[in-house]
Amino acid sequence: MVKDTRTPAGAGDIRALNQPHPLAVKTGDGEGPAALRLRSRWVTVEAVVDRWRIDDEWWREQPISRMYYECAVDQGLRVTVFQDLASYKWSLQRA
Repeated sequence: MVKDTRTPAGAGDIRALNQPHPLAVKTGDGEGPAALRLRSRWVTVEAVVDRWRIDDEWWREQPISRMYYECAVDQGLRVTVFQDLASYKWSLQRA
């Protein structure tokens, strides 16, 4: 049974999930990332498993245009990163 704390029910501290984080990326000769800086160390991208482009919210002042890459890195770990095609900045979407 849950103790009644007498505090009103509510959303409390709401935060967005899976928010992208800025990421340092080294690109190779071809398209896409060759190395990523994860947790203060550089890791080599062993393979780009998948890639896709998203163009959305074209009606806004700053539409979304991103190229996503699902990358295999250290010991089979997969991470999803993207490059903002307007600013050319890289972000980590999911690790």
